[in-house]
Amino acid sequence: MNLSESVYLQRNAASASVAAHEVGHAVQHAQAYAWLTMRSQLVPVVSVTSGMSQWLVIGGLILGAAAGVGLGYYVAVAGLAFMGMATLFSFITLPVEYDASNRALAWLQNKNMVSQEEYAGSEDALKWAARTYLVAAIGALASLVYWALQVFGGRD
Repeated sequence: MNLSESVYLQRNAASASVAAHEVGHAVQHAQAYAWLTMRSQLVPVVSVTSGMSQWLVIGGLILGAAAGVGLGYYVAVAGLAFMGMATLFSFITLPVEYDASNRALAWLQNKNMVSQEEYAGSEDALKWAARTYLVAAIGALASLVYWALQVFGGRD
C-alpha cells in the first residue's frame, strides 16, 4: 500500500483516518469484495470509453445536423453508451468507497487509535470524503441524461 509522505510521516487522527481508509481498500481486495471486483473489471473499458464519449456524442450531433439522421445518430448513440459505462463506474464506486470508510472507522474505534473527539472528526471527514463520490456519480448521471436529451430530444 502506498501512502503519500504527508500521511505516512504524520502521527495524527487525519493521517490515521486516511491510512485506515486505504487499508480498508486492501482488505476489500484481499476478501475479493464484489463491488471492488466489478469496479476493477470496468477500469480498462472506462479508461478507453470515458475520454471519447462526449466527443462521439458531439460529433454525432454535428454530423447529424449536417447530413440528417443516419450515421451521426448512431455515432451519438455510441457516445452515449460509452458515457453510460463511465456513469455505471461512478455508481459502482460508491459502495467501494463507503465500505472502505466504514471499515476504517470500525478499525479506528475498535483499536482505540484515536480519542473520542478525534474519532468524531475522523467520522465526519471520512463520511464527507465518501460523499464526494456520490456527487461525482450524480454529476455523471446528470451529464448522461443531458446528452441523451440532446440526442433523442430532437427526433420526431
